[in-house]
Amino acid sequence: MSQWAADFTNDPNNNYELMVEILYNGEDVGVIKRGKYGIELIWFDHQNNLTVPFDWLFKLMSEAQLSFQN
Repeated sequence: MSQWAADFTNDPNNNYELMVEILYNGEDVGVIKRGKYGIELIWFDHQNNLTVPFDWLFKLMSEAQLSFQN
């Protein structure tokens, strides 16, 4: 699981609103952010299939949701 990481940061392209960068081996593979229709998970194109640990992603999404409510 050490290949996966997440950074809570501010989005310089969206008025510095909170977002979560999802990283795999240090490479950006997706983001969680507040979008037009609520909280969105955006997954970037990747050459390889990635197996994401469900429990880790679920916990991350729950933490993001709580953070976005504040």
